[in-house]
Amino acid sequence: MINQQERYYNILKLNKWFAISSLLFAFIWLLAFANDFNRPWKKYQIEFRELEIEKTRGDVQAASTNLELNEDYSVLKAQIEMAQNKVDSRQEEIESIESDIQKLEAKLYRKNQIYQFAKADYDVAKYNFEQAQHGYGNLLSTEKILSKLEALTSASNLNAEVIEGKVEAKNNELKIIRQSLKEANDAITVISRDKDLLVRKLIKIDPEEMSFANKIGNIVRDVPVLDFIDPYYEVKQVVIKDIEDDMVFMGVPKVDRCMTCHMGIDKKGFEEAPQPYTTHPKLDLYLGANSPHPMNEYGCTGCHAGRGRGTNFISSAHSPNNPEMAERWEEELEWHPLHHWDTPMLPMKYVEASCLKCHSNSIPIKDSPKLALGMTIVEKGGCFGCHQIDGFENTSKPGPGLRKIAAKTTKDFAYKWIYDPRGFRENTWMPHFFKQINSQDLESVKRTDQEIHAIVSYLFDRSESFKMEKMQNKGNADNGRMLVNSLGCLGCHATEGEEQVALKSVNSMRREHGPNLINLGSKTTQKWIYNWIRDPQSYHSGTKMPNLRLSKEEASDISAYLIGQRDKDFEKNPRPEVDENGINLIASDLLSSILRKDEVKARLGSMSLDQKLNYVGGKLIRHYGCFSCHDIDGFEDAKPIGTPLSIEASKLITK
Repeated sequence: MINQQERYYNILKLNKWFAISSLLFAFIWLLAFANDFNRPWKKYQIEFRELEIEKTRGDVQAASTNLELNEDYSVLKAQIEMAQNKVDSRQEEIESIESDIQKLEAKLYRKNQIYQFAKADYDVAKYNFEQAQHGYGNLLSTEKILSKLEALTSASNLNAEVIEGKVEAKNNELKIIRQSLKEANDAITVISRDKDLLVRKLIKIDPEEMSFANKIGNIVRDVPVLDFIDPYYEVKQVVIKDIEDDMVFMGVPKVDRCMTCHMGIDKKGFEEAPQPYTTHPKLDLYLGANSPHPMNEYGCTGCHAGRGRGTNFISSAHSPNNPEMAERWEEELEWHPLHHWDTPMLPMKYVEASCLKCHSNSIPIKDSPKLALGMTIVEKGGCFGCHQIDGFENTSKPGPGLRKIAAKTTKDFAYKWIYDPRGFRENTWMPHFFKQINSQDLESVKRTDQEIHAIVSYLFDRSESFKMEKMQNKGNADNGRMLVNSLGCLGCHATEGEEQVALKSVNSMRREHGPNLINLGSKTTQKWIYNWIRDPQSYHSGTKMPNLRLSKEEASDISAYLIGQRDKDFEKNPRPEVDENGINLIASDLLSSILRKDEVKARLGSMSLDQKLNYVGGKLIRHYGCFSCHDIDGFEDAKPIGTPLSIEASKLITK
């Protein structure tokens, strides 16, 4: 029986638990190594290597086939064979020359040795002679030795040069014999260069084509524990110069590891490969080494966003294009949004937005049609009028100035236009504030009628005078049409024909410099058109319309042509009368936000109908933001009514 020797612990049990814990530790240690070794991205790199090997084999085969079909290649092969036969026929002569060269080179070596030793002795003698000249030695004896060694050195050098010339002559004889063979080999090397490069690549990546030593190295380099030395499968990354990611009040260098899985992203030939091996579109523009945006300098997340340091599908913060894709990802890849990451990857439909970060001053941007279209819509639609957007601070308002509206049109047209802009101009940029599906009930319709009356009343009562020149004659419409076609008016304006409502494009919108002039006769008078085209700046100093320096007769003819087109159906639309009770109700609603009920009643009682209309009209113009697109008296310093959008992209894209 084992003596316990009065120990506190049972040694046998302690040994058992130690053995069990050691085995458990070893098992956990192995699991840790296995988990570290079996990274998800390695699967993609292994699959891509197989894909690349298969493609390279196909490329080698295709290159070989092309060479066989190349007539020049066949001719060169025949020339090489003939040249080789000629060389073989003179083999004895070649061997004799090579033997002579070996003998001459041995003799040259001996002569060079003699020369070098003589030169060394000569250098010593020269030093001694120079010392003797300064009183350190016998001048006569040193001079005699120097002269003797100088003659020996010159003779040795001459002998070596003679033999060297003979060696060169023999080598030239060999070159002449082999010249035709060398030229043919050089020519065929040029033709087969692409195939040779592919073969070298295949030998490098395909274990079956490697030498035995390289096969062993290929296995060892990716063995666990040893794979830190020079692994084939490894995390690929690009460190972007001068760009940092903001990580909790600290800037860290931007690092992109997307190419760890997207192995074919910058390689041609994988355009049809499945993701994540697909070649990036337009390598001449993006990621290619010779493109304006090489991958080693720009990386991936600068354009696509996401978490560049991630090495799996979720940690990289991928974003689906649509709910269907999100559902498929959840099922196939167990995807979920990466929480607490402010810049998830942009869905593909939004990627062009990143171009604006660097190219904000070069719109439209090449190969970014969606971004260019969006920027043009913002400009043409006047979004910057209601919303503060960086880059549009000095852009002129998109709508016509209304400071002199009374001289241009009538209250009747203004009312009908505001009520239903697309009823007159189907493709107008003017938004529909009224006649909406959520305001079709009787009370809303009545209120709409009076709101428009108030807006029109404000605009016309505040309208400035515009002195117009009298027309000498009514003009000739036919001549006017010819002038419109010949003076370039159609470059900026549409003047006749049915309007086509089509999908907008950058080019189509950028051609819309001026307003549509179809049915202009329903909108204004011939006298106003005459004065406008004679001197546009006199009516609106900020207009882009150039002064065409038209004569009075030409202006009369053009105005006669333009005024002749009318929309009689639009003109027949009814315009309800002003209802003072309705105006009172709207004014009461507006005043009640700043006054007590009794004060509202007193204020309304002291106001005339025109004053009520002007008050309500001004408030509604501010409410609807009409001044954002139009120059209106009294709103010179009014602030935009919409939310600022300059930092809108700082929000998560889901919001």
